Amino acid sequence: METRKRALIASGGTGGHFYPGFALATELRNRGWQTVFLVKKEDLARPALEEADLPYVEMDMVALPRSLNPLAHAVFLIKFCRSLALARRIMKDFRPDAVVGTGSYVAFPAALAARLAGVPVYIHESNARFGLGNYLAGFFCARAALGLPAVQNALAAKAVLTGTPIREAFAKAPDRAAARSELGLEPEKFTALVFGGSQGARRLNAAFINSVKALKGDMQAVHITGRNNFSTVKAAYEQAGLEGARGLKVFDYREDMPALYAAADVVIARSGASTVAELVHLRKPSILVPLPSSAGGHQKANAMALASAGAAVCVDEGPDFDAALSAALRSLLNEPERAQAMSENFKKAGIPDGLKAAAALADLIEGK
Repeated sequence: METRKRALIASGGTGGHFYPGFALATELRNRGWQTVFLVKKEDLARPALEEADLPYVEMDMVALPRSLNPLAHAVFLIKFCRSLALARRIMKDFRPDAVVGTGSYVAFPAALAARLAGVPVYIHESNARFGLGNYLAGFFCARAALGLPAVQNALAAKAVLTGTPIREAFAKAPDRAAARSELGLEPEKFTALVFGGSQGARRLNAAFINSVKALKGDMQAVHITGRNNFSTVKAAYEQAGLEGARGLKVFDYREDMPALYAAADVVIARSGASTVAELVHLRKPSILVPLPSSAGGHQKANAMALASAGAAVCVDEGPDFDAALSAALRSLLNEPERAQAMSENFKKAGIPDGLKAAAALADLIEGK
């Protein structure tokens, strides 16, 4: 009787870190593998794993402190040693054939334990700049899968560009006319979709409201505020005399992102890895606003992976942000051929389709 192969996937945290591991686990399970996840204690990913019947083990690990506080470093060291001991026990009990890290800071103790046990290590970095956990784990890995072309890639000799997995919901693109009709939008008017991720983005929300005021009547918009910012944004639109304006649709959150993308001529968003992967698949023109506080400036690097190919516009959140965002929107509104060229320029970026990325990751682990 053939023994099922086993993979330990160190994942969790943000969507850009968790979903690649989740998609890989689904693909490996379809190929007959058994998988176990290693996630941080009380990780937000646990409900998704439980719903998909994917077993997991929690690790009480913390990120490396960015300050010089000696107490924080002592806590980190204690938790790291305990996490490493737990990872070594998992290696002994589960006996994985491969260990995969997807960027969460639980990746490093898992990779080190695997190296000590002689188990092959693989990593997937969804951002254009390596996070610290993946960077350290990379020294022990057999291969490093990249979601985007990496900036300052110390692992270039081991790296292969696979893309970042996106949800299967994107496999079938909704019809633009149907999407606009469902949202109550005009069928041919220039349409912008703006969102800041699941938690929204206060500065981006405020700047876009000013853009709507400046471009009033020239465009229609779908604005996803984030649940924490919905009341503030609604009040700001009301104060601006735009509450209930025709062609302005404001929501706190929507699950049907493929339909919203389909309705839009341009997307205004942060440049997290998952968003960039979705834009790559859809070849959707975008104005990307990197989160200024993103670790190591990785969101700026993500945005430039598209902007340098002419597939997106990167607008930094600086002192002139409001004016720069309005100008970028006005340019695309007045020059529809520019948006078409941006869509075609995704070919120059050379980034693999996210719908094929999970299979590419599984092939890498299986040595295909």
